[in-house]
Amino acid sequence: MKKSVKALALLLAVVFISAAFSSCSSEKLEAIMKPIEGDAYIFDDSNGVSVHDPSLFKSENGVYYVTGSHIASAKSTDLINWNTVSAGVYDSNRTLVKEGSMLRESLNKAFAWCDAAQTLWQTAEDDWQTNVWASTVIYNKAMGKYCYYACASVWGTPMSVIWLAVSDDPEGTFEFVDTVIYSGFNNCFDDHKKPLNQLHYSYTNIAELIKKGTFTKKEINAQPWFDEWGNYDCSYGKYPNAIDPALFYDKDGNLWLTYGSFSGGIYIMPIVEETGLPDYKKMRDTEGYDIYFGKQISCTNEETENTGEGPFIVYDKQSGYYYLFLTYGGLSALEGYNIREYRSENPDGPYIDAAGNDACDMKSTGIRIIPNYQFSSDKVAYLSAGHSSCLIDDDGKIYQAYHQRYNDGVGGFFNVQIHQMLRTTNGWLTVLPTAYNGETAAAVTLSDIVGEYEMILFSSQTKKTEDWSKVSDIIEPTVTAVIDANGKVSIDGKEGTINLDNNSYTFTLDLNSRVYYGVFCIGTQNGKSVMTASAMSDTNQSLWAVRK
Repeated sequence: MKKSVKALALLLAVVFISAAFSSCSSEKLEAIMKPIEGDAYIFDDSNGVSVHDPSLFKSENGVYYVTGSHIASAKSTDLINWNTVSAGVYDSNRTLVKEGSMLRESLNKAFAWCDAAQTLWQTAEDDWQTNVWASTVIYNKAMGKYCYYACASVWGTPMSVIWLAVSDDPEGTFEFVDTVIYSGFNNCFDDHKKPLNQLHYSYTNIAELIKKGTFTKKEINAQPWFDEWGNYDCSYGKYPNAIDPALFYDKDGNLWLTYGSFSGGIYIMPIVEETGLPDYKKMRDTEGYDIYFGKQISCTNEETENTGEGPFIVYDKQSGYYYLFLTYGGLSALEGYNIREYRSENPDGPYIDAAGNDACDMKSTGIRIIPNYQFSSDKVAYLSAGHSSCLIDDDGKIYQAYHQRYNDGVGGFFNVQIHQMLRTTNGWLTVLPTAYNGETAAAVTLSDIVGEYEMILFSSQTKKTEDWSKVSDIIEPTVTAVIDANGKVSIDGKEGTINLDNNSYTFTLDLNSRVYYGVFCIGTQNGKSVMTASAMSDTNQSLWAVRK
């Protein structure tokens, strides 16, 4: 099928989906997000607090926060007990809106871009989407401000814009500063040299940058961002969807922004710390960078389930690596959201997985670090873990935060999960199978780890279905593993050997001609202390184990 036909089909689908979501009342949305009454869920952490696309950060006064889509946020002093700060768009909080103002008034410049697209598609104004997606907060040291980056977008299209707001307080009110990056624009003109529609780049901040002398009209029109008809080229490996921003400082104190989704994949760009906005001069002067979008660090295609979104990069001074986490699959419970890990010695890549694949390779890559799973003591299966973030705390502990769905037959409810990550001896970060409950890894001996375990050997593939009756097909099966007093491991008839590192909690496991590098740690499952293990191989395979 030709791309133009695909694009038309996508556009029609978007119009109908947009209308459906936009017409939802606050009561309907709250009903979708509420858990089923009773004991259908066992919340391992976060008290069931719901923040979609959670970005974890620590404020200057030591309080932890997660902020995400729909202006939702929560806070904690221990990463275990959480309280809601903002329940979302329909909450009365003032995260982004001052008393007496409206959201659309506060963010008018950002929403104008999405509104232009919806006007072109003749969407009724009452049905216009008002999206605040994937917010992230970072304390900007030079500005002395908490910087709130988020995006507005038209669902399923590259019509998106990332914007910035700032505050002296991590809870706001954040005041809008400016738009940062646009995507989905064209350079189409009619015979009179006027824009054919409001999707022309002159309706973005590019017009302002031309006026300032950052770019010229001639060089913008010469950019390879457009296809032969002048439309934005968002085909595989090309240009990004400006959503899902995340920021980090590198080892030298430089500030970076990474973002993106389907089509062009993930991009990265340097940020001028004093303004919180892109460093166009550095991008122009650095080989491999687009003058506006930055540098591509991952690609998407059919093998990646057409996506790779929600990027997050963190620098670990102990290992010397930058770690990139991104999510494959679709965000619903059955669509297989799953988090992948890569690493690099440089903030702008290349980002490589354990098997040596570059994230820009046009194939399925990355170490899948959290599966669809259900241990025997879990009342429901955990599905579609995604859009993660990572925090390396002052004491060196590492945390992975993500939103989690469940096999409740509906899949509408989600909550925040916080799991600790530990370093393996070969320099990867592996996720512990139980939610964080204050544990600290300690050295183990063979006598500490002997016993029978329930183990999950992850598939490296994204698993999804359209039928709740087939949900078991996308849940990773558990197997029985036994570790004896001599370090011999038996897993469903296969024999292996486990070798503990001296005075540590790390180990290597030789199993079926594959070597896993892993960690042991006491965790908490259903209120009880249990020995757990997590490991990864050089072939991108992962495993979890919990002692019975």
